[in-house]
Amino acid sequence: MPAAQTQALSQDKPLRQEKQRQKKLLVATANAHKLQEIRDIFATCGMNHWLLIGLDHYPHYVPPLENGATFAENALIKATAAARMSGLLTLADDSGLMVDALAGAPGVHSARYAADWGADHDDAANRKKLLAALAQTADEQRGAAFICAAALATPAAETASVEGRCEGRIIREERGEGGFGYDSLFFLPGLGQTMAELSAAVKNELSHRGQAMRQIAALLTRA
Repeated sequence: MPAAQTQALSQDKPLRQEKQRQKKLLVATANAHKLQEIRDIFATCGMNHWLLIGLDHYPHYVPPLENGATFAENALIKATAAARMSGLLTLADDSGLMVDALAGAPGVHSARYAADWGADHDDAANRKKLLAALAQTADEQRGAAFICAAALATPAAETASVEGRCEGRIIREERGEGGFGYDSLFFLPGLGQTMAELSAAVKNELSHRGQAMRQIAALLTRA
């Protein structure tokens, strides 16, 4: 074997060994933005020994009906179904926006808020509908909270769940280019910025998902 090839194989061996030491965690989402956020948050928690994969690894998987009445119920539905299908420890979250003036809506229907407008899972349409619903609402009455319920499930249906919450208010026009969902309308008075105007690092530190995923990381560390 040529010397150059022997050297290349020798350098690859530690990489293969490191990959083998990683624990695999299925994240039950097909949302690439959400998966990357969770990976980034785990990295800040020193969880690099976990290999996070998404549902794109299972193209024939049919997600369960999310018919829970709460974010926590939906997170558990998603986690247990994907864990049973994959045979892997699975993390799922259900996140959304609750607006005080709308009696907690859009709530668990946040991702499909504009479905009655013929726009299912359409972020831009969801934001447009939200602004229309709040058009006559005074600024001081536009309080809102982002909620993230996260659940872990084993293939044997053992589960654990946590919740993160971030308070803010809904502004009248979109601001910022980052984030996704309702981020460009969700204003954080303490910072004077919307979620979409924050750097990824700051957002992950303050957000509902950041809070929930740090709790999940702590559970995995103790497991």
